[in-house]
Amino acid sequence: MKGLQGTLFLCLLLIAGMLPFTALAEGNCPQGMYPIGGQGVQGCAPIPQNAAGAQYSNRPNWAQTVAGVAMDSRGDTFISNSMRSQRKAKREALKECKEFGKGECTLATLFQGQCVAVAHAGLGTGTTSVVAAMSEQGAVIVAMQQCAAKASGKQLSPDQCRIARTKCTADIFIP
Repeated sequence: MKGLQGTLFLCLLLIAGMLPFTALAEGNCPQGMYPIGGQGVQGCAPIPQNAAGAQYSNRPNWAQTVAGVAMDSRGDTFISNSMRSQRKAKREALKECKEFGKGECTLATLFQGQCVAVAHAGLGTGTTSVVAAMSEQGAVIVAMQQCAAKASGKQLSPDQCRIARTKCTADIFIP
């Protein structure tokens, strides 16, 4: 009889373990909230946000980086490495463009905590599209759409558009 009760108890534990449950953050508050109050009064408040509108990171030793994209007169692009400041990212992208590009160089974009994709239907065609988005796939899709629209406007086949390069910024660890 005890063996049957033990088996039944184990089965009930397994079934209970498979039931869905809602996980709540500290103090029974939903995600993005923290507990406030005391002495029998309990409530939840939103986690404070910084000036950029992003929640403060609980990873104090990590910092977002910025990268820049410079473009020469043919539409060739040069992407800087991830940098700690916009000024450095801009300077590196323009420096690389001036060193390896053809003609005048301009800054196409700066991106932080994002990915960038560059598409064109050939250098010198005026179809270069530089798009930053939250994911590499999202940037690629929009860059290809913009390139196809530019190609159609220049009497080129939208099928000529190709992704020239992609790059994402990476957070860096600050010891």
